[in-house]
Amino acid sequence: MRSRAIDGVTSFETATRFYRRPDGTGPTVALVGVVHIGDANYYESLVKLLDSFDVVLYESVLPRGAFGTGGNTDLERQRSTQDAMLFLRSLAERFFRAEGRAPANREELRAFVVGRDTRLARPFDLALIDGWGRSVVYQSMAPESYTFLSLGADGNAGGVGTALDLELGPLPREQSESAGDPSSSAESKANRPDEKRDLYKELADALGVTLQVRSINYDRRGWEPADLPMEELLDRLWKRGERSMTLEMLSSDSGFQQGAVRFLLSMVSNSPGFKKLVIRALGEGGRRSSDALGAVDTRIIIDERNDAVIDTLHTLLAQSSQPASVAIFYGAAHMRDFEDTLRADFGLEPDGVRWDSAMSVDEWNAKRVRERLDQFRAVRQAILENDPNGSGPEVTRIDGRISALDSRLVDAE
Repeated sequence: MRSRAIDGVTSFETATRFYRRPDGTGPTVALVGVVHIGDANYYESLVKLLDSFDVVLYESVLPRGAFGTGGNTDLERQRSTQDAMLFLRSLAERFFRAEGRAPANREELRAFVVGRDTRLARPFDLALIDGWGRSVVYQSMAPESYTFLSLGADGNAGGVGTALDLELGPLPREQSESAGDPSSSAESKANRPDEKRDLYKELADALGVTLQVRSINYDRRGWEPADLPMEELLDRLWKRGERSMTLEMLSSDSGFQQGAVRFLLSMVSNSPGFKKLVIRALGEGGRRSSDALGAVDTRIIIDERNDAVIDTLHTLLAQSSQPASVAIFYGAAHMRDFEDTLRADFGLEPDGVRWDSAMSVDEWNAKRVRERLDQFRAVRQAILENDPNGSGPEVTRIDGRISALDSRLVDAE
């Protein structure tokens, strides 16, 4: 991550770095850094890049059942199927709270879920396959009733042990939504796009930008969630007797801290000066990202979540038909740790970089832009008098600056 000021434009940028083996064999792996709020055209540019990759591994802290089923034994497959069905029920309960009835079928439930958060598209599809590779059956039996069903290890009705049919219906209507509902964890609540109080959105609105999650359609071929389940994050903290200040801040639906932040955002909304301050702060934070979090948050939010992604990458590249290209699409603060692992574990080396502007502030008017254009054209002419062919790299650099300034004039007019 970096912030730059050029010709009156202060911008915050994130990098994509490409990695390949020195001998040219094997897949290309790209670290596509992203910031969670930015201009709409920033996300459009990233999606265009990501669509060129066979597989995109993206971050999304979700319940345990959202990452697919499986296991080495029937017992492990049974437990993963139970987790997946709990996740599906949490989505069906969300539908019921919004619509006042059960989903008519799986397609209606999927459309509802994806319509609110496209990051859930692939997790939803994964959860509908049980641990033995068969479809989880959904039945809507009455306006308020439904059932998710897996036929267990033997694939036949009835049975005991790991062959036992797994059947899951709705929560009792008088029961609190938090009981037995994996999606009601604090982190999941904080990330629901239909929550009325959304601190990320309020910050984006104050800066005149948009949200990553609302600007990108994650329901795309080859896009796979790769992260630690929320329960796993909380379990690790609990077992160590540690606290994550970041997770606690995100999990607070109200309170003094978020209230104070919201008040400040209302005071500086759509202020170019505030946006410029944020851009510079983000750039400085990028240079010192490992120091910005405490030791616990660095280990949990960066290192251990990164390990989950690397495990997924190992699995992908161990396949007989491995993908030709993989993009790791994560917050830019994760990338330094990822790079170290790509070098050490996979023998990959950097092979190119591109920068995308996430947000910017233009402080020059048209008159000031024309003045700078005149300066560059005069310098260019002076260079060409000594080098008529314009073969020097300085001419290329100046031509780029002139082109950018010309585009700003067109936009202004």
